[in-house]
Amino acid sequence: MKQIERYFYPAVFTYEPGQEIAVDFPDLKCATSGVNDDNALLSARELLGCVLYGLKEDAEEIPAPTPLTKIDTRPNERVVPVDVNMPSISGTR
Repeated sequence: MKQIERYFYPAVFTYEPGQEIAVDFPDLKCATSGVNDDNALLSARELLGCVLYGLKEDAEEIPAPTPLTKIDTRPNERVVPVDVNMPSISGTR
């Protein structure tokens, strides 16, 4: 069975004045942050890769991502699809 190489998960970016951008992955129960959109996205990709790598290493089930349209947001939030290429995380091809 071929393993998935690229994963996409929805992340909720939350914007509060004077604070870093909070990034939450509702499907994975983990969060990070960034000082701007680019930094928040980079942090989100790194976290996503680490979490998925850990789940694979521990032989735990990787949850299915929720469709972007099913994520509820507040006015100061937006849903961002975050992707990670697992061979670049695990160092394999």
